[in-house]
This record gives sequence, C-alpha cells and structure tokens, in this order.
Amino acid sequence: MELTERTERLRRHADDLVSAYGSPLYAFFEDDLRANYGTLRDALDEQYPNSEVHFAVKANYNLGVLSVLRDAGCKAEAYARCELTATRRAGFDPEDVLLTGMNRAPEDIERALDWGVSHLLVDNATELEKILVAAEATETVPDMLIRGNPAMEVPTHPEVATATRESKFGLDIESGRAMAVARQAVESEFVSLAGVQLHVGSQIRGVEPYGVAGREMLGFAADVRDELGVEIDVLDLGGGFPVPYDEDVPDTETIVAHMAETIRETCAQYDLDEPRLFVEPGRRLVGNAGTFLGTVGVVKETPYADFAVLDGGTNAVSSYWPYPVYAVKDREPTRTYHVAGPLCYSGDVLSEDVPLPELGPGDLVAVDRIGAYSLGSASHTNAEPKPPVVLVRSDGGYDLLRKRESCDDVLGNDSIPEGLGDERQ
Repeated sequence: MELTERTERLRRHADDLVSAYGSPLYAFFEDDLRANYGTLRDALDEQYPNSEVHFAVKANYNLGVLSVLRDAGCKAEAYARCELTATRRAGFDPEDVLLTGMNRAPEDIERALDWGVSHLLVDNATELEKILVAAEATETVPDMLIRGNPAMEVPTHPEVATATRESKFGLDIESGRAMAVARQAVESEFVSLAGVQLHVGSQIRGVEPYGVAGREMLGFAADVRDELGVEIDVLDLGGGFPVPYDEDVPDTETIVAHMAETIRETCAQYDLDEPRLFVEPGRRLVGNAGTFLGTVGVVKETPYADFAVLDGGTNAVSSYWPYPVYAVKDREPTRTYHVAGPLCYSGDVLSEDVPLPELGPGDLVAVDRIGAYSLGSASHTNAEPKPPVVLVRSDGGYDLLRKRESCDDVLGNDSIPEGLGDERQ
C-alpha cells in the first residue's frame, strides 16, 4: 500500500483510536500483516514451493501480532527464553518453531526440546556442546542447522550486517571452524545435521547478497557431503527482506526469484539435491503494519528550527530508520518541523525538516512503518510508561493487544532498602 493510501486509511481511524485508547499509541493493521505474509508465501509457491516462512519473533513479539501471523499460516523463528514462550502463548506448534541464538541457557534449550522443537541453529562450538547435553537429557535427537559466516560485503547499516568478517555471528567457513562443528555433529548420536544457515543482515537493499549467501552455503554443503558423507536437507537463508522507508528496495517477488534461481543453478553445479528452503523475515512482515500516533503538545520556534513536540518520542520509536512522518489532518504542507519527543535529552528527535501543515497543540502526527523492532526497543527513559498497542481488525473493529503502562508498571519491580522507606507513601 502506497503512503498516500496509508495516510488516508489512518485518517479514518485516528480520532476514534485516540478517543478510545488515548495518546500516544501504536496502531497495527491486521490487513497488512496478512497481506505481507501472503505476498511472500505466494512468491515462494510460484518460485520455490519446497519452502517454509519462519517469522523472526525478535522483530515483534507481541502476542496479538504473532497470533495473526500464525493464523495466516506463518511459522516462527525464536531466540530461547521469552521469545520461545511468546510463540507458545501465541499458539504455534513446536514443530513450526526454529530455535536460534548464540548463547542460550542450557535450561532453555532443554525446555525447547521438551516442548517438541525439532530444529535448532548452532552458531558456535560451545552451543553445540549445550545442545548435545540437552538432547541427551531429554532423550531427543533434534535436527541441527549450522550458521555459517562467509565474510561477505553486506549493503546495509553496519550495526545490522551479520555476515561480515567483523560480525560476532556464525562459524567461519574459510578457517575450517564451521566444518569442525559439522564433523562433531555428524559423529554424535544426539543430533542430526540437517542443514546450513546464513543470515546476511537486516534491511538488505539489493538482491545479490542473497545470491552470494546461497552460493556460499551450498558450496559449504557440498564440502560437508564430500568430507563427511552427509547431504543436507535444509538451506536457511535467514531474513533481511527490506521495507521501503525513504528509498526504493527490491520487492518480495524479485528477492524470492533470485533466491530460487541461485539455489537451482548452484545445486546443479555441485550435483546436490535441491534442499528445503527456510527464510526468516521479520521487518518485511510487520514493518509497514505498524504506525505510532502521537499528539502535538508544544510548537516551539527557535533560531535553528521549529519543533513540533509530541507526547512520545525515541522512548517509543527509534530514530534509527527514516520512517515516514505525516500529519493526520488533511491539509497541504506549508511549514517544516523537527518532530521531537518530550524527553530530557537533545537526541530525542524523531525526524528533521519534515514538511507538514501548520501544527498546534492537539494535532495528531503519525510516524509510519514502525512495526518492526519498535516495541522491543522501546524504553522507559524519563520513567515514561510504554504506549498501548491496538490492532485495527480487517472488519474495522479494534482490539487492545497491550494496555497502556502505568507508573506502577514502570516502577513495580523496584524495591527500597530496609530503613530507607518513606512511611508516608
């Protein structure tokens, strides 16, 4: 959906949402969640049907959002502990969950295996040891995927590039570390080496990195076959599918077509059977489904800029990505504003030099396409409670997915040392 259509849609709901749930708030649209998954599933069905979509739960672990995706047919990729708990509470079957992570607690691995999770990612040799112990204790034989790192060039922000030489993630292929872990897995009776995985990074702005990833990991799979006598069944190319914030990015169909072409050509080159393909999109499935809606409280003119100060800021929405910002009222832009939050630090600016209509106290401003990572990265800076999360249903109704926090929620886990309490409280 183009930004103009998104703006018009939000305008139909904004006043009712704020009237019912207050400001600021997060609004998620069920239609977007279902359409995003459906587009990816349709592209895979056309280009590479032997495939599974595992939503990266780290991108948005709200139980309501997860439930919509699960109902649409999506599977899940979860880090251990609370992400795993979220998938259970959202109704995912254990066999539809891929367990990832690079430093999982042994008890969390055992809990996953006891529940019935069958596919686990291995990022390093220590993690393999943990899995072997947990598998023996639970009397299971999980399928293991080795996360490789071929030291690629990744076209995205350095902090979200994960397949580079400098990254903490994955097992280096060139040095033999990945093969050593594969050998240990093959020689063990407690795991089955089922596949290889590579996650290039987040917000990948081209298709060729997926081709490089596929060729590198299938080349490694061929080496595993030749050296260890095991042919892998699963190729997991991770996520990284981008969202169009302020630039053109490859669409889902183009990315999938390039993946499929690469897999078929490379399998033919190495005489490998075509594997089952796993993908782990996060941002692409939820990014454009969420909007942050805030209310202008102050318009402040300075010699440097005019600031429109909302009732929520970088405590609720990261300024990391160039999210579209627009006014809810339907008027032509006549001014430019720095759209900021109320927090006590200068970096609390969501976007600079935004063309907007004349704003005043009470006007609503939307920060759009924030559905990925905003809920997880939201903070309590200045002890600010986190906003509520509301789902706009396909039938036009509203469901509260997470209530607005109170000061008790922010401070509820704190305690005062003995003898320092105020008896008046």
